[in-house]
Order: sequence, then C-alpha cells, then structure tokens
Amino acid sequence: MVKTIKKISTTPSTKILLCCSGGLTTGYFAEKINEISRLLDLDIEARATRYLDVYEKGLNYDYVLLAPQISYLCANIQKVLKEQKVLKIPPKVFAKYDVLNLIRFISNYNNKTNIINKDSDRLLIKRNVELDTMILCLSVYKNSGKVYIDYRIYDKNKKIIYQNEIIKQTIAIEDIYDVLDIVLVNYDKIEKIAISLPGVVDSGKVVSTFVVNANNIDLAKELKRKYQKEFIIANDINAAAIGYYGVQDIYDSFCFLFQPIGLDAGLGTVINGELIQGNFHLAGEVKFLPLELSENKAELNKTPEGINELVYKMIVTISCIIAPEVFVIYSDMVNDVDLIKTKVEQRFNKDVANFTVKIVKVEHLQEYILAGLMILGARDYNKQKL
Repeated sequence: MVKTIKKISTTPSTKILLCCSGGLTTGYFAEKINEISRLLDLDIEARATRYLDVYEKGLNYDYVLLAPQISYLCANIQKVLKEQKVLKIPPKVFAKYDVLNLIRFISNYNNKTNIINKDSDRLLIKRNVELDTMILCLSVYKNSGKVYIDYRIYDKNKKIIYQNEIIKQTIAIEDIYDVLDIVLVNYDKIEKIAISLPGVVDSGKVVSTFVVNANNIDLAKELKRKYQKEFIIANDINAAAIGYYGVQDIYDSFCFLFQPIGLDAGLGTVINGELIQGNFHLAGEVKFLPLELSENKAELNKTPEGINELVYKMIVTISCIIAPEVFVIYSDMVNDVDLIKTKVEQRFNKDVANFTVKIVKVEHLQEYILAGLMILGARDYNKQKL
C-alpha cells in the first residue's frame, strides 16, 4: 500500500486543498493527512478552506478535494480551476477521516488516462488589415493568480513565424526587456513592436498597472530610446476588443468585458468600428462604477455566483449608456451567460418592451489581444479608426 501511495509523492511536494462549506471538518482532515504524511515520509502537504475561498486558493494546489456536502459543485469548480484536479471525497472515506484510503484514491485517479483537448486554432482576421513590416506583438495580462506574457511575430503576410508564452507569479518591466532582448537578437528585421499592459495607457504612458517599475513613465518613449524601434503601447482589454473586431465581421459596435478571478474587470468598447478611450483614456475602467452590490466586491469576486452578480450589474449599467450590439465576455468564472442575459432583460422589460441583449462568451483571451496588437500595428492608432 505504501508503494502505491508514494506514487503521488513528487518534488516539489504534492499540494492538496480540502474544501467544505466552512472549512471546519476538512481542517481536521487536513491535519490528519499531514500527520500521516510525516509518519510515512510522504512529500504531501494538505490545507483546508471554505467554499467561498476555494476558487482563489485552489489555484495554488495540485488537487482540490471536496467534502460530500458540497460535492455537487464539483463540475462548476473544475470549469474554473482548469489546471487542478478537482475530486469528490468518497463519503465513507470522509466520514472516517481515512487518510490512507484517501491518498490511495488520489493515486488511483492519477493513474487514469486524462486527455485534455485544447483548442489551438488561431483566429483568422476577417477585416481588411495590411502590414507593411514584420511586427512583434507582446501581451501581458493577469488571470487565475498568474501573469501571462504571450508574444508572437507576424510577417508582412500576417503569417505567424514565432510565438512563445511565459507564466510568472509577478512581473517587472525588466522581464519585458528580457523578452525584447532575446527576440530582437534573433529577429533583427523587426521594426515595429506592439505591447499591451493592464491599467490606464495614455499616449504611451502607463498608469495603475501591476507591472513593477512600469507606472507613470512614458514607456513608448523609453522603449524607443532603448531599442531604436517603433513602439505601440495599449491597454490589454482595448487590444482584445480590437482583436475581436478584426476576427469577425458581424458586429461593428460591442463591449469586450474581461472579468478575471480575484481582480477588477476591464472593458474595451468599439462603436462603429472606432475604439472608445475617452478623456484621460479612462473609458473601460469599470472598476470605478458605483454599483449597488449585495456585499463587498472583493467577496463577490471569489465565487461564480458573485461574479454573475458583478457581470450582470455591469452589463445593466453599460447598457443604459452605450447599449452595444453585443457584449463579449471572457471569464473563467462565468459559466452560464443565459442566466445573466435573462436577468438583464428582466430588468429592462418592465419599461422597454421586448428588450433583448446579446452576450457571447469567448475563450483564449491571448488570441484576441495578440490579434488586436497586430491590427494596431497595421492601422493608424492615433486616429483610433479600425
């Protein structure tokens, strides 16, 4: 049995998060797991949490194990924690706090073939976009507790000739310099570079971003001085909105809403083919909306139920001001757009007969951002016309 159990023990340690309604009963179970692990010299670490915190804390664990009383939530949690193994603790195992059989249960699951199909199809540009030079597109965004640096090189024919992704816990401007240094050594013919960052981006100056050492500097000017290339700096969700505009030809007016896990949302708006940024480029900073919420926004941001409320109320508010043709949503936490659509329509139907709202959920945020950056490099960004 010990040999079987040790199959899940790896370096670094296997991290297990147990979850129940309030974290009390699983807290005792986690202590028992850690105790047995020490006795058997297993490299296993267990912790417990309540359901309200599982989406945020679960990102840092290999396994998320659900107590029987919340096992019905397994499918919903797995949709959000895509990189973790989310399992239901067998009722008999949980009732007896049977550590050895729990670890064996995990080991048996781990031996099963688990094939995850990933959609790797690239988005095709449907609008008229002409590149006059090779372009490097570099995207920085944060989701699920991680920072993603995706970068891609397009040639004049919009063909992808190189791409890569780096995932980190934190990022500084020096990390972007490192990527540029490496890429430009190997592709010295690149003359134009488009970069997207979270936060307010106003004429190349970045404000309120989590990228260390990037705040309140004229980043476009600094990068041009350092590399002697043409640089375009954009907000990440504005770039995603431009990308969505480019890969479809049905909608000319829409809002692209990104609601990450545990962070404030961002919004990119295109009206009649024009990116709307507003005074001080504050358009889309929906975190400042004075929404009437059932509880603190930080608490709502922890669960799909809370995220649904946030997204619903943002859509209602934005509909009153813009009423776009469609809302485009990227969020791992939003699993039922039909529910949000119904609530929005019910809110307006009392006074606006037959009001309908279109909501489309998309996957692969980085694809839209990179496509948008390529389009920005092809068009006159200063005029904003796409």
